[in-house]
Amino acid sequence: MTLRVPAAVQERLLDVLALDTEVLAIKRAMRDANGAIAAFDSDAEFLALVREAEDQATILDDHRLTVTHREADVQVARDRIERDRNLEKSITDSKDLVALEHEIESLERRIDKLRDEVAEATKARDEATVIYEATARQRDEFFATRATAVAQLNDQIAAHERRLKDIETARSVIVAELPGELVELYEKQRERYGVGASFLQRGITSASGFALTPGQIQEVRSADPDDVLICPDSNAILIRTVESGL
Repeated sequence: MTLRVPAAVQERLLDVLALDTEVLAIKRAMRDANGAIAAFDSDAEFLALVREAEDQATILDDHRLTVTHREADVQVARDRIERDRNLEKSITDSKDLVALEHEIESLERRIDKLRDEVAEATKARDEATVIYEATARQRDEFFATRATAVAQLNDQIAAHERRLKDIETARSVIVAELPGELVELYEKQRERYGVGASFLQRGITSASGFALTPGQIQEVRSADPDDVLICPDSNAILIRTVESGL
């Protein structure tokens, strides 16, 4: 038995179809956005920048430690010389004085050598600082750009979620005003074939994009406007309006 629903009421399924089509597009966009965010989390370029910055930080720390150690060695030598100078004042034995002077001379030569090492280590530290800062800046700029992009994607997702709620509300209002049997058929066909309604325009059905054959068009023409027809190509409810051109 053919389901009969006033043509104007059937036409309202196009509003439901438009909302359902928009939902599919929104969910696709949300999947793409979430995929883009996941791609950022595993971005090889960013991870390489992070590792490079970490490596340069380690190198810089090593150079800083070297400078600190060499400066400490210089201070130890200076303290030893100062101690020996103080000892000279109280030593009367010439051999002890000569030995002490030799030690002081040796310490002074060591200080000269250590100063050269400090200068060399300081230069290496300063060069490592420049490299590290450049690497860290590149990493941070990349991160800032990525963070901005992720924030924009999250904003898009949030906007999509709000729109989905609005669509759900609007759809519920329309569906509540339609005959239960018509809605049931629409949902059944949509679940089975992906589309619940198809708009016929100039012999072409919107759901499939194909033109009906002359015989099929004749069957549609001969049907009562209130008969609920099924599209032979898409199996969706075939909606006929003035624009159908029949």
